[in-house]
Amino acid sequence: MRKLILTHTLITVFLVSCINKTENLNWLIQNGEFSKASNFIEHKLENNDNLSNNEIEILNKKLNDLKAVKNDYTKTHDEVFKELKEKITDLTEKDMQKWEKDYSLEYYLIDGQKKYYSGCIFDLFQVNRESAQRAGIDDDNEYDASKYSMETINAFNKDSVFSKKINVAFSYFQNLDVIPRGDILRAWIPYVRENKFQTDIRIIKKNIKDVTFPAKGNLTSMLYFEHKVDNGYNSKSEWKRFFETPEYSWISPMKKRKFISDSTFLLQFVYKYTSKACYKEIAPETIQPCNKKDADYQKYTKETVYNQFTDYLKNLSKEIVGNETNNYLKARRIYEWICNNITWTSPKAVIGDYAEYTAKYKRGDCGAKSNLFISLCRINKIPARSQGGWVIKPRGFCAQHSWAQVYFEPYGWLPVDVTMGKALIDSKDERLKYFYFGNCTPYHMVIYDDDSEIIPHKEFQCLTGGGAQLGVFQWKGGDLEPFIKIDSFVE
Repeated sequence: MRKLILTHTLITVFLVSCINKTENLNWLIQNGEFSKASNFIEHKLENNDNLSNNEIEILNKKLNDLKAVKNDYTKTHDEVFKELKEKITDLTEKDMQKWEKDYSLEYYLIDGQKKYYSGCIFDLFQVNRESAQRAGIDDDNEYDASKYSMETINAFNKDSVFSKKINVAFSYFQNLDVIPRGDILRAWIPYVRENKFQTDIRIIKKNIKDVTFPAKGNLTSMLYFEHKVDNGYNSKSEWKRFFETPEYSWISPMKKRKFISDSTFLLQFVYKYTSKACYKEIAPETIQPCNKKDADYQKYTKETVYNQFTDYLKNLSKEIVGNETNNYLKARRIYEWICNNITWTSPKAVIGDYAEYTAKYKRGDCGAKSNLFISLCRINKIPARSQGGWVIKPRGFCAQHSWAQVYFEPYGWLPVDVTMGKALIDSKDERLKYFYFGNCTPYHMVIYDDDSEIIPHKEFQCLTGGGAQLGVFQWKGGDLEPFIKIDSFVE
């Protein structure tokens, strides 16, 4: 009888344990039960009135992480194997298993299926040299940033100001067939943010009349307008005028595009501004303590759901910083470690803390690298935040980009670009080696500070993931993904 009671008790404990596990969000995610995890979160958010604001923020982040991962991780094992086999002819299943085990080939178990990141093959060749060699891919020669960095250094040796006049054209194409006639299209267009380094901003061409300019206090700078969808917006002659024969020689003409039709919404904003470089030679001994009561200090040294002080990151911070006590040199050690250790890979969604993922697996895009720098600085009570927009090169090249800012008293906020810095970190000239730690050329175009909210408020998460950098198009039915063409010219 005692044996029967004991057996019954053990079964009960086991069942309770299983129930608890099923309801445990982390257990569901770790075991690939994405749909159950999403339902669990949505149920908690809808029915639990006792959740704190922090708990709500954490749950919303996890829900967004799950959705983003499902969106990014779409390839099956057979699809990845077939694509890799075309590049590595002697590929075997053992190779796949080995690269999965060492996280060179990234996947998630999603609702019982192994799903690989859509860009996993590109990233595999970035982080795994053996696979790249077998595919016949040469070492990736990173952009040589020394030319533009030295241009800035030499200019400041002659004068206290180094500036360039920048021209940018944002062109958008959006098919409005999905939107019922009479409904409203809402649009947010990236616009250079006015500050002491970006001045004399003016629009020189636009094909939209009523535009709301960003308020001066907005940390994210975007033009906003609304368009009532109708049948008579575009005509073939307008297509020719705007895109086949541009008014400015530096805007590349559009060729025939299959997606262009009479129902395609088009717009173009061309603006110019003066951009100044930032360059300071700082002696570490001149750094002063921050005012810990200052609102910015408290805001930008605190832990958030996007900058978590995990045990892994705190231990890594101790290894990097060591016994250093000077905040400037602490942050520089963090900068140097990231430049030396983190390989650039394409942007992707992850579940959990992005900074820990970047540090642990030593990979990430510009935003991930900057986020890691920010987290490690904040762990050391050094104020840090994000900044981003575009990088515009004199030869017409432009690309989305993000970097960090760090605060030192009495110098204020300084730019830190660990992505650009990687190309210079081995330089014997210390002016180049640490150039992107506190300095930048005039070719960084700032659109947002601190990843702040887009104003006016948008209702839906962006499909493109670009947000403030690429622009946002939404209507009451959801987010729209437009075709975007960007041209630039440096006078």
